[in-house]
Amino acid sequence: MKKIFFTVLLSLFILPKVVNAGITPLAKVGDKYYSSLEEAILNVSSNDIITLISDVTLDNTLQINKTVNINLNGKTIVAAEKVFEVKGGYLNLSGSGTIKESKPKYGAVMLVGSNNVNDNKYSSVHVGKDITLEGWSGIFISHENSKSYGVVVYLDGKINAVDDVDGDTGIGVYVNGNIKDKESNPVINISDGAQINSTGTGLYIAGYSNFYIGKAKITGVESGIGIKSGILNINGATVTATGIDKTPTGGYNNGIKASGTAIQIESNNGYAGDIQINISNGKFTSKNSHVIYEYIGRGNSSLIYSMSFSNGTFISEAGKNVFFFSESFKDIHSGFISGGKYSSNPSEYLKSGYSTVNEGGIYSVTKNILKTVSGSNVDSNKPTFLKSLISLLTIILLGFIIYLNRMKISNWLRNIKYKFKKS
Repeated sequence: MKKIFFTVLLSLFILPKVVNAGITPLAKVGDKYYSSLEEAILNVSSNDIITLISDVTLDNTLQINKTVNINLNGKTIVAAEKVFEVKGGYLNLSGSGTIKESKPKYGAVMLVGSNNVNDNKYSSVHVGKDITLEGWSGIFISHENSKSYGVVVYLDGKINAVDDVDGDTGIGVYVNGNIKDKESNPVINISDGAQINSTGTGLYIAGYSNFYIGKAKITGVESGIGIKSGILNINGATVTATGIDKTPTGGYNNGIKASGTAIQIESNNGYAGDIQINISNGKFTSKNSHVIYEYIGRGNSSLIYSMSFSNGTFISEAGKNVFFFSESFKDIHSGFISGGKYSSNPSEYLKSGYSTVNEGGIYSVTKNILKTVSGSNVDSNKPTFLKSLISLLTIILLGFIIYLNRMKISNWLRNIKYKFKKS
C-alpha cells in the first residue's frame, strides 16, 4: 500500500500539467501543456509563446485572429491544405521547423486583409530564418470582395513551392490579382538570406502590392518573378529562371504563362497595372531565355509606370538579348539604366550621360567622364555653351596680344626711323 501511494505521489511531480489528462501533450506554454495546437492557440495571450513538443497533424486550417507566437522547436505542422489562415491577427513563427500542405492546393500560410482602408497591420506574419513553408505557395495573399487592406509579410526563412494536386506548378509568394486598391495595400518584405524555390514562378505579383527584397535568393522554373501590378523594389537579390525559353508568350487572366525569364512583366488591363520596378543591385539570370521580358497581355499599351536600374548583373546564359520589350514600352519609356553589367548591349536604354564599355562580352555601364574647367564640371564628350564661350574668349585674347605686339613693333620701327633722320 505504501508503495502504491509513493508511486502516485511521485507522478504528481513528474508528469506535466496537461489540460486534458491522459492525452499526450503536443504543445506547451510556460508550464502548461496542451493536447492540441488548436487548444493552445485558444488559450494564449499576445505575449505567450507556444512551444511544440511533437509534430502536429491538423484536421482543418488553423484560423489566426489574434497575436499568436509559435516556436516550432524543430517540429513540423501539417494540414491537407492551407495550414494557417491569418485574418485580423499576427502569426509569428520562430525556432526551426516546417509548415506543410500534404495535399498542396493554396499555401502554407494564407493572409486575408481588411475591408477597412484604415486598418494598419490587420493581418500579418513573420517567418523566422530557420522556418520552411512548403505548399502550392508558401504565402498566399487573398481578399474579400477585392479588398485586402493592411496585409504585412516579413519573410526571413525559406519557401518550397510545389505542384498542386491538380498539377499546377507552384508559386512562392502569390498576390491575388483582384487586389487593385493603391492605398494600404499588401507590403511584402523579403529579407537578406531568405530563399524561395518554385516549380513555377518564384513570385507572382498580380494584385497591387509593395515588395521590398533584400539579398534573398529566388529561383523559379517558369520565371523568377512575374508581375502584373504594383511596386517591386530589389536591392541585392539573386533571381534565377531555369526553365526553357517560351517567349513570346500570350496574356493570361488566371495566372501567368511560363516564359523562362528572370523577370516577366505582363501589361494586362484586367489588372491594376501601374507597374514600378526599381533595381539598385542584385544578380538576374535566365538559363535559357531573356532576362527582362515585358509584353502586352491584354489591351493596347504598356502598363509600366516607371523603371530604374542603377546597378546589378543581368545575364542570359543562352546568349539572348537581356531585354525583350513591347513596342509600346519603347514608345513610352526612354533611358532607365544608370549602372550595372549586361550580357548584351543595353545602350538603347541608357539614361543621358551614360555609356557602355565592352569587357569580354559583358557590357558595363559607366557615367561619362567629367573634366573641370574654370571651377565648373563640363562633360568632355559633349560641346557646351561654357566651352564655346571659353574658346571665343581665348581667340579674342590671342588677337589682342597679337595687336599689342604689332603696335610695339610699329612704334619700334618709327623710333628707328626718327633716329636715322636726326642723325
